[in-house]
Amino acid sequence: MFKRLLILGLLLPLAMTARAATAPVPPDEQVRQTTEQMQALIREHHKEYKANQQAFYKVVDDVLTPRFDVRYIAQLVLGKNWRSASPEQRDRFASAFKQMLIRSYADTLLENYDSVKAEWQPVRLSADVNDVTVRSTLLRDNAQPLGIGFNVHLVDTEWKVYDISVEAISLVTNFRSQINAEIKKSSLNDVIARMEKGEAFTPPKSNAGSN
Repeated sequence: MFKRLLILGLLLPLAMTARAATAPVPPDEQVRQTTEQMQALIREHHKEYKANQQAFYKVVDDVLTPRFDVRYIAQLVLGKNWRSASPEQRDRFASAFKQMLIRSYADTLLENYDSVKAEWQPVRLSADVNDVTVRSTLLRDNAQPLGIGFNVHLVDTEWKVYDISVEAISLVTNFRSQINAEIKKSSLNDVIARMEKGEAFTPPKSNAGSN
C-alpha cells in the first residue's frame, strides 16, 4: 500500500536536527547523518513507545514537525481550496493534517524502524539553489528496492521537506486528490472537523504497493 511505503520513506528524515550555523547543512548530508539517530531513539525506547502510544505521538511531533514545512504542505494539499479558506481554516487544517499523519503513521514507524536501509545520491548545490530533490534507494528485506525522493526547500537557514515521492508517486498529489474529493462532497469545515475528531484520510493504493 502507498501508506506503508510512504512511511518507510518518512522514517528516513525524521530526525533532521537543526544546527546553529550561518550556512545550512547540505540536505542530503543532513538526512543521511540523522537517520541513524532516529532509528537509535526508537530502538532504545521501543517497548516504552509500544506500551504508551501517546508518548510516541509526542516524540514524533517533537522530532518530525520542525523538519517538515507543515503549513506549506497543507497549502499544497488543499490547492485551490487554500486560496478560498479563511486564516482560521488554514490554521485548523494545517494542525489537523499534522495530527492525522502522526496518528496514522506512528505504529508503522515502530514496526519498520529497523527493517530498512537507504542508499543516498549526493546533491550538488550552487549558491543560488533553494529547492532540490534528495534521492535515495530504499532497501527492504525480501522486497524490491524503492526509489524515494524528498523535495526540500530552504526556509531561513534550514532545509525542510515539503513533499515525498515513492516511485515517483507524490504524497501531496495523493492527499490532494483524496481530501479535495471529500471537500467537494461536503465542505472544508466538515473535513477539518472530521480530521480534528481523529478521522484519517489516506491516499489510495498505488502500483508501488505491489512491489
